[in-house]
Amino acid sequence: MNKDTDDFDEDDTKWVDNVVNRALASTFGSENQVLESADSDALSESITANSELEPSIYERYPYPDEDAHNMEKSAASEVNESDNRARKALEWLAVIVGALLVAFLIKTFLMQAYYIPSSSMTPALQVGDRVLVNKLSYQFGEISRGDLIVFKRTDNGTGIKTDLIKRVIATEGEILRISEGNVYITENEGSEEKLLVEPYLAEGVVTTGFAIENLCPQSESNTCLIPENQVFVMGDNRSGSRDSRYFGPVDERDVVGRAFIRIWPLGSLKLL
Repeated sequence: MNKDTDDFDEDDTKWVDNVVNRALASTFGSENQVLESADSDALSESITANSELEPSIYERYPYPDEDAHNMEKSAASEVNESDNRARKALEWLAVIVGALLVAFLIKTFLMQAYYIPSSSMTPALQVGDRVLVNKLSYQFGEISRGDLIVFKRTDNGTGIKTDLIKRVIATEGEILRISEGNVYITENEGSEEKLLVEPYLAEGVVTTGFAIENLCPQSESNTCLIPENQVFVMGDNRSGSRDSRYFGPVDERDVVGRAFIRIWPLGSLKLL
């Protein structure tokens, strides 16, 4: 009796469990299905959360070849930038070379700046002044008395040529004579000797005579007949200038040009 009762109780228990499981299965599905559903919901929530944080691959790259296109565009941009730099460098080089060429042509054929190293031309020019010399002045005109000229002088001892700046006192065909500290000029084909008025000299300046004899082909004591195509020059500072009184008249072929303006120092711009 007890055995049957125990068997009945065990069968009854299995039967109850079976009924309950069927009821749960019909309502919620099987256990595995419930777990799979729970895992699927969690995965869906995870995907949704991640999609909110990071755009999809299609949102970031709507076109399959976009990344490659951007890389090609970047490479082309770098090449263009390199070409532009090279082009600008060539343009600057052309400007510099052109400027140097223009400066060379101007200096060689048109005009040139000269530095005054001594006091031989005071008071008109001081030590350290700079003047512009027009190299075309005497290509279209004649040298005149009073002009400030730059010429090349060859040293008899060394043979070295130096540029000197002096004032023209007499031109070809004229007779120059120095007497008692003054300069007298007899003009070409003239018969009357005249005192040369020199307003550019400092007050009290005295002109001394020739340093050596026979400076000119036709000359007497302190007198010179200026040869053809030559000029007689002197510095305005007569006691501090080595000029034609020391080395004779200057050949016009050695004349570089006429100094026509003082450009330095600043504030002392002046026509000469």
